[in-house]
Amino acid sequence: TLWGAIGKYKNYPRIAQTRGWQGEVVVELQLDGNGNLKSKKILKSSSFDILDKEALAMVDKAAPFPAPPDALRGSSFSIKVPIPFKLE
Repeated sequence: TLWGAIGKYKNYPRIAQTRGWQGEVVVELQLDGNGNLKSKKILKSSSFDILDKEALAMVDKAAPFPAPPDALRGSSFSIKVPIPFKLE
């Protein structure tokens, strides 16, 4: 559900496409028990600044996220989300 919320905002930057830049960004999200974004940070860079920035922008556009499962409601938690950028 979380990846679905983020993935629909994916926009592969044109300059990255034309230059053949690919990579995976791993973003750590800190969420509250209602799915609200408290903070975000890159744990693993794609090695391309523009792809890293796009991954963070996707997270911002997708927030707030769907409510987490009952076991996580009422408390803050963090989750790691891999965001791949692959040319096909």
